[in-house]
This record gives sequence, C-alpha cells and structure tokens, in this order.
Amino acid sequence: MKRSLDVLFASLLFAAVTVFGLPLRASADEGKNAESEISEALAELSKADRAAAEAQRYCAVRTGHRLGSMGAPVKVNVAGQEVFVCCRGCSKKATANATATLDSVKKLKKIAASLAKLPAEDRQLAEAQRFCAVAGKNRLGSMGTPVKLVINGQPVFLCCGACTDKANAHPRETLAKAAELKKAK
Repeated sequence: MKRSLDVLFASLLFAAVTVFGLPLRASADEGKNAESEISEALAELSKADRAAAEAQRYCAVRTGHRLGSMGAPVKVNVAGQEVFVCCRGCSKKATANATATLDSVKKLKKIAASLAKLPAEDRQLAEAQRFCAVAGKNRLGSMGTPVKLVINGQPVFLCCGACTDKANAHPRETLAKAAELKKAK
C-alpha cells in the first residue's frame, strides 16, 4: 500500500511540474542530483547550443526555471535571435512578446555572468536564494557579483556592498529574509 501511495505521489508531482511548470524544491543531496539532471539535459544539445543555453542559464519566459530542469531546453527564434526556453509551452509566449523576451535574455545573461564569478558552492547557494536578503526585489547578479556575508555561521547573499551595513545591523531579519527567499524558490 505504501509503495502505491509513493508511486501515486510521484506521478502527481511529475504532473504538477510538467503541466503547470511548478519548480521543485530540493535538499542539498537532491540539489546535486538536479544539477546532474540539468547537465544531462543540456548534453542533448549541440556544443554551440549548450554554450548558449549555459550563458543564458534560465528560461527566457519563466525566469525562475533553470534551463535543463524540465528536459532539454527548446531553442526559439525571437525577432531573428535564438533564445532558449525551458519547455515547448513557453515557445509561443517567447515569440508573442519579442521585446520583453529579448530584454529578459539580456538580463539573464548578465546575471549568469555575475554568478559565474562566485566559487561553485557559493554560486549554488546564491542561486537557491535568488534575491538580495536586504533589497528583496533585486535579483542576485543583476548588480554585479553578489556579496557574501556570514551571519551567525550562515551564508547570506546581497545584491551589492551597499546592503552590507543594513544586513549587519539587522542580522535576525537578514537571516529570516534569506531563509524565506530560499523557501520561495
């Protein structure tokens, strides 16, 4: 009976992710598995396409979805430029509003380049947090390489050095906001 419920739950979760594009939350071990699955999905692309998808890193439409998290990314021609989306469902949206899509890709490439300057472990932590723990609407990497603080033994990422004083002045609030951001993923 338990096995049947496990299979049912897994099927429902798969359906929710596939049909509605819901992101999966992952533990540290699952995060490593997710990275492996993303690498495998990206490996299905040609060498040139893989490099372009890695430079973009996230879906042009659903900017919270990592390319490769839903299988091989889909290449779409938007106003003469090739961009990547996480799934076929995003293809029409990408072409329907070409200007917004191309602006999104430009920002995503800037963020990916900034995050790439972090050590691999810090990059994974920053991607899990996604937004600044002080200026919550600022995407990490959008203002250059994120700033890492360690507060009470916990790493917290900020969008820029200007947020450091406020984070240090309000450590509890900063830690709470970072935890909330990680859960919201």
